[in-house]
Amino acid sequence: MTESRTFEELFRDCRRTAVHPVTYDAYMKADPAFTDWRAGADVGPAERWADRHAIVAGATARGVEVRRARIVSVPVIGYIRFEYAVTDGLNIAAREDVRWLLRRRATGISLPGQAAQAE
Repeated sequence: MTESRTFEELFRDCRRTAVHPVTYDAYMKADPAFTDWRAGADVGPAERWADRHAIVAGATARGVEVRRARIVSVPVIGYIRFEYAVTDGLNIAAREDVRWLLRRRATGISLPGQAAQAE
């Protein structure tokens, strides 16, 4: 039987490295933050996602290397532009290392959902 652990538990117990590949081009298009951003509002990512920010910032403060690879399709859609806009205020502010990779350059990498999301 596999034990399900929370995001917070995983980061609390992490000692060296946490890696998160993001392979989707859109997630929760009805998300209020995305809706607010599209309307031109200041999203305030570190405040809006304060719990997540604190968890990741706590891990990086302990010396954990937190890395995220965002694999994106071209043309870039609105949701990816939203993620790009909030990355500095959320991910980078928590000292996460975020990289962006074009999907066509990731075709040789075995990633979940990679075949289902062609450009």
